Amino acid sequence: MKFFSFLKEEIHPQPGKKIIPKEEFSRLIEANEIVAMATEDAAIYKEKIKKECETLKEEAKKEGFDEGLKSLNEHILKLDKTAKELSKKYEEKILPIALKAAKKIVSEELKMHPEAIVNIIRGALKPVAQHVRVKIFVNKQDLEILEKEKEKIKEILQFTDTFTIEERNDIEPGGCIIETEKGIINAQLENQFRAIDAAFKSFSKK
Repeated sequence: MKFFSFLKEEIHPQPGKKIIPKEEFSRLIEANEIVAMATEDAAIYKEKIKKECETLKEEAKKEGFDEGLKSLNEHILKLDKTAKELSKKYEEKILPIALKAAKKIVSEELKMHPEAIVNIIRGALKPVAQHVRVKIFVNKQDLEILEKEKEKIKEILQFTDTFTIEERNDIEPGGCIIETEKGIINAQLENQFRAIDAAFKSFSKK
């Protein structure tokens, strides 16, 4: 027999029933408590599930971010590798053109300004600045200017006792061969350009 109905977790007497046996009332109270506890447990469980879902959601976001970051880094490394390969490729193509242009510029500069040979020779003599005896062999067309500027050239040679300039037919204009007590340096322009070429290629391999 039912004496109460449950409406929104409350106990209500059935219509026409005023007196409820204590045993029935006790069972109804117990049932109401069970419902209340179940409702509370359900709310707690619901909140727990909600928190777990949020945690999983954040972890998924983080994993997605990490995966995206990993992908981005891979693309950056790939682009860097491609850029280096392209740079090396163009360097190899540009160097011969640059050297050819440099040779032409130097040649034209010497024709227009013959006195430029003085600075070229001074630069070539720097490695032997501390040698005692220095002799340079030059092209005939450069000899006159170099003789006129001999003292200026000698300023580079701080420890040189004897310094002479001589003509040689096998020396190209703008270059020289340097002879000292410690050896000979081929400072002809073509040789200098080859040295630049070799140094550049060695550097580009690193």
